[in-house]
Amino acid sequence: MPDMSPIQLSADSLSSLRAFLEQFCHNSHVDYYWIENDIAVLQLSDELASLMDGPRTPGYICKLALSPASAQAHTDAELFIPGSYRWDRFLEITLDQARVSCQYVVGIPGFLDGNSAEAPEEESGHLVYEPHILSHWRLSYRTEHVTRRQVLDLAVNLVTGHLQSGYYQNLLRCNLADKALPLLPRAKRQLSFKAAYRVMSDEIEHILAQEDSTWAKTAQSQLADEIQALEKYYRDRLAANAANESLLFEKEKRIQELKQRSHPRVLASPFATTLVYIPMICYQASIGKQTLCLRFDPISGQALY
Repeated sequence: MPDMSPIQLSADSLSSLRAFLEQFCHNSHVDYYWIENDIAVLQLSDELASLMDGPRTPGYICKLALSPASAQAHTDAELFIPGSYRWDRFLEITLDQARVSCQYVVGIPGFLDGNSAEAPEEESGHLVYEPHILSHWRLSYRTEHVTRRQVLDLAVNLVTGHLQSGYYQNLLRCNLADKALPLLPRAKRQLSFKAAYRVMSDEIEHILAQEDSTWAKTAQSQLADEIQALEKYYRDRLAANAANESLLFEKEKRIQELKQRSHPRVLASPFATTLVYIPMICYQASIGKQTLCLRFDPISGQALY
Protein backbone atom coordinates (compact mmCIF):
# COMPACT_ATOMS: atom_id res chain seq x y z
CA MET A 1 0.00 0.00 0.00
CA PRO A 2 1.50 3.40 -0.97
CA ASP A 3 2.52 5.85 1.75
CA MET A 4 -0.16 8.58 1.87
CA SER A 5 1.41 10.58 4.70
CA PRO A 6 2.19 14.27 3.96
CA ILE A 7 5.60 15.21 2.62
CA GLN A 8 7.88 16.54 5.35
CA LEU A 9 9.97 19.62 4.63
CA SER A 10 13.54 19.88 5.88
CA ALA A 11 14.39 22.44 8.56
CA ASP A 12 16.36 24.49 5.99
CA SER A 13 13.42 24.52 3.55
CA LEU A 14 11.00 25.62 6.26
CA SER A 15 13.41 28.33 7.39
CA SER A 16 13.70 29.61 3.81
CA LEU A 17 9.90 29.72 3.42
CA ARG A 18 9.53 31.65 6.67
CA ALA A 19 12.26 34.11 5.65
CA PHE A 20 10.64 34.72 2.25
CA LEU A 21 7.19 35.25 3.77
CA GLU A 22 8.47 37.58 6.48
CA GLN A 23 10.48 39.62 3.96
CA PHE A 24 7.43 39.85 1.67
CA CYS A 25 5.29 41.10 4.55
CA HIS A 26 7.96 43.62 5.56
CA ASN A 27 8.33 44.98 2.01
CA SER A 28 4.56 45.08 1.40
CA HIS A 29 3.71 46.52 4.86
CA VAL A 30 1.57 43.49 5.74
CA ASP A 31 0.67 42.83 9.39
CA TYR A 32 1.26 39.19 10.31
CA TYR A 33 1.93 36.85 13.22
CA TRP A 34 2.87 33.21 13.72
CA ILE A 35 0.52 30.93 15.63
CA GLU A 36 2.85 27.96 15.10
CA ASN A 37 6.32 27.50 13.63
CA ASP A 38 4.82 26.95 10.17
CA ILE A 39 1.39 28.61 10.43
CA ALA A 40 1.12 32.36 9.72
CA VAL A 41 -1.85 34.72 9.76
CA LEU A 42 -1.70 37.75 7.43
CA GLN A 43 -3.95 40.79 7.22
CA LEU A 44 -4.08 41.62 3.50
CA SER A 45 -4.95 45.21 2.59
CA ASP A 46 -7.46 46.10 -0.13
CA GLU A 47 -4.55 46.94 -2.44
CA LEU A 48 -2.71 43.67 -1.90
CA ALA A 49 -5.92 41.61 -2.06
CA SER A 50 -6.67 43.21 -5.44
CA LEU A 51 -3.19 42.28 -6.68
CA MET A 52 -3.62 38.78 -5.30
CA ASP A 53 -7.14 37.90 -6.42
CA GLY A 54 -8.23 40.51 -8.94
CA PRO A 55 -9.36 44.18 -9.03
CA ARG A 56 -11.67 45.50 -6.30
CA THR A 57 -11.13 42.49 -4.02
CA PRO A 58 -11.56 43.76 -0.43
CA GLY A 59 -8.87 43.07 2.15
CA TYR A 60 -9.12 39.92 4.22
CA ILE A 61 -7.30 37.70 6.71
CA CYS A 62 -5.19 34.98 5.10
CA LYS A 63 -3.95 31.93 6.99
CA LEU A 64 -0.97 30.11 5.46
CA ALA A 65 0.51 26.69 6.19
CA LEU A 66 4.17 26.21 5.29
CA SER A 67 4.03 22.42 5.21
CA PRO A 68 1.58 19.82 3.83
CA ALA A 69 1.27 18.27 7.29
CA SER A 70 0.14 21.56 8.85
CA ALA A 71 -2.22 22.20 5.94
CA GLN A 72 -3.93 18.90 6.72
CA ALA A 73 -4.10 19.69 10.43
CA HIS A 74 -5.41 23.24 9.86
CA THR A 75 -8.16 22.93 7.27
CA ASP A 76 -8.74 26.72 7.29
CA ALA A 77 -5.13 27.36 6.16
CA GLU A 78 -3.91 27.48 2.57
CA LEU A 79 -0.75 25.64 1.58
CA PHE A 80 2.22 27.95 1.02
CA ILE A 81 5.06 25.99 -0.61
CA PRO A 82 6.71 26.29 -4.07
CA GLY A 83 4.14 25.32 -6.69
CA SER A 84 1.07 26.19 -4.59
CA TYR A 85 -1.37 28.90 -5.68
CA ARG A 86 -0.45 31.27 -2.85
CA TRP A 87 3.27 30.80 -3.39
CA ASP A 88 2.96 31.51 -7.12
CA ARG A 89 0.92 34.68 -6.52
CA PHE A 90 3.29 36.01 -3.85
CA LEU A 91 6.26 35.27 -6.12
CA GLU A 92 4.63 36.98 -9.14
CA ILE A 93 3.93 40.10 -7.08
CA THR A 94 7.49 40.10 -5.71
CA LEU A 95 9.06 39.75 -9.16
CA ASP A 96 6.77 42.44 -10.61
CA GLN A 97 7.71 44.85 -7.84
CA ALA A 98 11.39 44.04 -8.31
CA ARG A 99 11.25 44.77 -12.05
CA VAL A 100 9.91 48.28 -11.53
CA SER A 101 11.51 49.07 -8.17
CA CYS A 102 13.59 52.16 -7.51
CA GLN A 103 14.48 52.59 -3.86
CA TYR A 104 16.44 55.07 -1.75
CA VAL A 105 18.28 54.21 1.44
CA VAL A 106 16.92 56.66 4.03
CA GLY A 107 18.20 55.06 7.20
CA ILE A 108 21.43 53.29 8.21
CA PRO A 109 21.74 52.09 11.83
CA GLY A 110 24.21 54.21 13.74
CA PHE A 111 24.92 56.49 10.78
CA LEU A 112 21.94 57.98 8.93
CA ASP A 113 18.59 58.79 10.49
CA GLY A 114 15.86 59.30 7.90
CA ASN A 115 14.04 61.66 10.30
CA SER A 116 17.00 64.03 10.67
CA ALA A 117 16.73 67.45 9.08
CA GLU A 118 20.47 67.56 8.36
CA ALA A 119 22.91 65.21 6.64
CA PRO A 120 25.59 63.72 8.92
CA GLU A 121 28.81 65.66 8.78
CA GLU A 122 31.89 63.73 7.74
CA GLU A 123 35.30 65.32 8.17
CA SER A 124 36.43 66.74 4.78
CA GLY A 125 33.83 64.59 3.00
CA HIS A 126 30.28 64.92 1.76
CA LEU A 127 27.35 62.52 1.45
CA VAL A 128 25.81 61.87 -1.95
CA TYR A 129 23.35 59.34 -3.37
CA GLU A 130 24.99 57.06 -5.95
CA PRO A 131 22.82 54.71 -8.05
CA HIS A 132 23.47 50.97 -7.79
CA ILE A 133 21.88 48.18 -9.78
CA LEU A 134 21.16 45.23 -7.49
CA SER A 135 20.32 41.94 -9.18
CA HIS A 136 19.62 38.42 -7.97
CA TRP A 137 20.92 35.74 -10.32
CA ARG A 138 19.84 32.11 -10.44
CA LEU A 139 22.60 29.68 -11.48
CA SER A 140 21.33 26.30 -12.69
CA TYR A 141 23.90 23.50 -13.01
CA ARG A 142 22.42 20.97 -15.42
CA THR A 143 23.20 17.52 -16.71
CA GLU A 144 20.80 14.78 -17.81
CA HIS A 145 20.56 13.34 -14.31
CA VAL A 146 21.36 16.23 -11.95
CA THR A 147 20.13 19.80 -11.61
CA ARG A 148 21.23 21.97 -8.73
CA ARG A 149 20.85 25.69 -8.20
CA GLN A 150 22.33 28.56 -6.29
CA VAL A 151 21.38 32.22 -6.02
CA LEU A 152 23.82 35.13 -6.14
CA ASP A 153 23.09 38.74 -5.40
CA LEU A 154 25.38 41.21 -7.12
CA ALA A 155 25.42 45.00 -6.95
CA VAL A 156 27.18 47.38 -9.35
CA ASN A 157 27.81 51.06 -8.60
CA LEU A 158 26.59 52.88 -11.74
CA VAL A 159 28.97 55.77 -11.10
CA THR A 160 32.22 53.85 -10.61
CA GLY A 161 31.48 50.35 -11.99
CA HIS A 162 32.56 48.80 -8.67
CA LEU A 163 30.92 45.39 -8.00
CA GLN A 164 30.04 43.85 -4.65
CA SER A 165 28.67 40.39 -3.92
CA GLY A 166 26.20 39.70 -1.11
CA TYR A 167 25.16 43.34 -0.86
CA TYR A 168 21.48 42.50 -0.36
CA GLN A 169 22.22 41.10 3.10
CA ASN A 170 23.73 44.45 4.08
CA LEU A 171 20.62 46.28 2.89
CA LEU A 172 18.30 44.22 5.10
CA ARG A 173 19.29 46.23 8.17
CA CYS A 174 18.65 49.57 6.43
CA ASN A 175 15.47 51.55 5.87
CA LEU A 176 14.44 52.09 2.25
CA ALA A 177 11.76 54.33 0.75
CA ASP A 178 10.31 55.26 -2.63
CA LYS A 179 11.49 58.88 -2.24
CA ALA A 180 14.97 60.24 -1.62
CA LEU A 181 15.99 62.25 1.42
CA PRO A 182 15.76 65.87 0.20
CA LEU A 183 18.98 66.81 1.99
CA LEU A 184 21.16 64.51 -0.17
CA PRO A 185 22.22 65.30 -3.75
CA ARG A 186 22.17 62.58 -6.41
CA ALA A 187 25.17 61.66 -8.54
CA LYS A 188 24.69 61.20 -12.27
CA ARG A 189 24.85 57.66 -13.62
CA GLN A 190 28.05 57.03 -15.64
CA LEU A 191 27.51 53.36 -16.49
CA SER A 192 24.72 51.96 -18.67
CA PHE A 193 22.55 49.10 -17.41
CA LYS A 194 23.91 46.95 -20.24
CA ALA A 195 27.48 47.64 -19.13
CA ALA A 196 26.53 46.84 -15.51
CA TYR A 197 25.11 43.47 -16.53
CA ARG A 198 28.32 42.79 -18.43
CA VAL A 199 30.27 43.46 -15.21
CA MET A 200 28.01 40.98 -13.41
CA SER A 201 28.37 38.39 -16.18
CA ASP A 202 32.16 38.66 -16.00
CA GLU A 203 31.99 38.15 -12.23
CA ILE A 204 29.81 35.05 -12.62
CA GLU A 205 32.26 33.60 -15.17
CA HIS A 206 35.09 34.23 -12.68
CA ILE A 207 33.13 32.53 -9.87
CA LEU A 208 32.41 29.49 -12.04
CA ALA A 209 36.06 29.26 -13.10
CA GLN A 210 37.07 28.98 -9.41
CA GLU A 211 34.55 26.25 -8.59
CA ASP A 212 35.14 22.51 -8.55
CA SER A 213 34.30 21.26 -12.06
CA THR A 214 34.29 17.55 -11.18
CA TRP A 215 30.53 17.33 -11.77
CA ALA A 216 30.95 18.66 -15.34
CA LYS A 217 33.90 16.39 -16.12
CA THR A 218 31.97 13.36 -14.85
CA ALA A 219 28.94 14.28 -16.94
CA GLN A 220 31.12 14.88 -20.00
CA SER A 221 32.74 11.46 -19.59
CA GLN A 222 29.33 9.78 -19.26
CA LEU A 223 28.13 11.63 -22.36
CA ALA A 224 31.15 10.42 -24.34
CA ASP A 225 30.43 6.82 -23.29
CA GLU A 226 26.77 7.15 -24.32
CA ILE A 227 27.72 8.63 -27.70
CA GLN A 228 30.20 5.81 -28.25
CA ALA A 229 27.51 3.22 -27.43
CA LEU A 230 25.04 4.96 -29.73
CA GLU A 231 27.55 5.05 -32.60
CA LYS A 232 28.28 1.32 -32.15
CA TYR A 233 24.56 0.57 -32.23
CA TYR A 234 24.12 2.38 -35.54
CA ARG A 235 27.37 1.02 -36.94
CA ASP A 236 26.01 -2.51 -36.48
CA ARG A 237 22.68 -1.57 -38.05
CA LEU A 238 24.35 0.21 -40.98
CA ALA A 239 26.49 -2.84 -41.65
CA ALA A 240 23.29 -4.74 -42.39
CA ASN A 241 21.70 -1.81 -44.24
CA ALA A 242 24.47 -0.28 -46.34
CA ALA A 243 23.99 3.30 -47.61
CA ASN A 244 20.70 3.72 -45.73
CA GLU A 245 20.32 7.52 -45.70
CA SER A 246 17.34 7.56 -43.36
CA LEU A 247 19.31 5.51 -40.85
CA LEU A 248 22.25 7.91 -41.09
CA PHE A 249 19.90 10.85 -40.54
CA GLU A 250 18.35 9.10 -37.53
CA LYS A 251 21.80 8.47 -36.07
CA GLU A 252 22.87 12.13 -36.34
CA LYS A 253 19.56 13.31 -34.94
CA ARG A 254 19.78 11.04 -31.88
CA ILE A 255 23.40 12.05 -31.21
CA GLN A 256 22.47 15.74 -31.33
CA GLU A 257 19.50 15.15 -29.05
CA LEU A 258 21.74 13.29 -26.61
CA LYS A 259 24.29 16.13 -26.58
CA GLN A 260 21.59 18.73 -26.07
CA ARG A 261 20.03 16.77 -23.23
CA SER A 262 23.16 15.62 -21.41
CA HIS A 263 25.89 18.17 -22.11
CA PRO A 264 26.86 19.75 -18.75
CA ARG A 265 26.11 23.45 -18.62
CA VAL A 266 25.41 26.31 -16.26
CA LEU A 267 22.55 28.67 -17.04
CA ALA A 268 22.68 32.10 -15.38
CA SER A 269 19.59 34.30 -15.38
CA PRO A 270 18.69 37.44 -13.40
CA PHE A 271 15.24 37.11 -11.83
CA ALA A 272 14.91 40.24 -9.67
CA THR A 273 16.57 43.59 -10.26
CA THR A 274 16.28 46.86 -8.37
CA LEU A 275 17.79 50.31 -8.77
CA VAL A 276 18.95 51.41 -5.32
CA TYR A 277 20.39 54.81 -4.42
CA ILE A 278 23.08 54.36 -1.76
CA PRO A 279 24.41 57.25 0.38
CA MET A 280 28.15 57.28 -0.23
CA ILE A 281 30.74 59.42 1.59
CA CYS A 282 32.99 61.07 -1.00
CA TYR A 283 36.37 62.59 -0.21
CA GLN A 284 38.59 64.74 -2.40
CA ALA A 285 42.31 63.91 -2.14
CA SER A 286 45.08 65.80 -3.93
CA ILE A 287 48.24 63.96 -4.92
CA GLY A 288 50.59 66.37 -6.63
CA LYS A 289 48.61 67.93 -9.46
CA GLN A 290 46.08 65.09 -9.49
CA THR A 291 42.79 65.18 -7.57
CA LEU A 292 41.27 61.84 -6.62
CA CYS A 293 37.77 61.04 -5.41
CA LEU A 294 37.79 58.46 -2.62
CA ARG A 295 34.58 56.78 -1.45
CA PHE A 296 33.36 55.02 1.65
CA ASP A 297 30.23 52.87 1.66
CA PRO A 298 28.65 53.11 5.17
CA ILE A 299 26.37 50.12 4.44
CA SER A 300 29.03 47.55 3.54
CA GLY A 301 31.79 49.33 5.49
CA GLN A 302 34.09 49.26 2.44
CA ALA A 303 36.49 51.96 1.32
CA LEU A 304 36.53 52.23 -2.47
CA TYR A 305 39.41 53.73 -4.43
